[in-house]
Amino acid sequence: MNELWLGLFLFFLFSLYYLLKNKFAIFFPSSKRIIQTILEFADLRKDDVLLDLGSGDGRILMEAGRRGVKAIGIEKNRILNWVARRKIRKAGLKNVKIIQGDIFEQDLSKASVIVAYLSRSLTLKLQRKVEKEAKKGTRIIVVDHFFKGWKPEKIKRISFIPVRLYIK
Repeated sequence: MNELWLGLFLFFLFSLYYLLKNKFAIFFPSSKRIIQTILEFADLRKDDVLLDLGSGDGRILMEAGRRGVKAIGIEKNRILNWVARRKIRKAGLKNVKIIQGDIFEQDLSKASVIVAYLSRSLTLKLQRKVEKEAKKGTRIIVVDHFFKGWKPEKIKRISFIPVRLYIK
């Protein structure tokens, strides 16, 4: 009988893990090494516009802003949005802004760099939006997941998390 309960418990944990990882947007703060890799892949230039989709607490935005580019974050979560705004204001970064909203309601056509650290299902949905809206030459950096059928220009693993660079 104990084995049955253990099996059911393990099945429940696996199911919960799968749902959380693949269906729901959960905030996982980017490590310094992941941020460094993202910015290395972005190859930022002064006239770039970086769009961070699901920008969380603004870590990537702030580092990009410190490099002198216009950085815009889209974050749906009110608390994370508030935290990011506070950090940006405290840092005095006038070239960084964050919008509270749904990433799928935003126009991607102005971005020269798009960063996304999303769930697998949101990444696949984003791929369709990028294919329709992003301009040719846009650098797209996807953390942890991939664009189906696209060949990345670069891949780097930070611990067990892959960071991929695509160019449209």
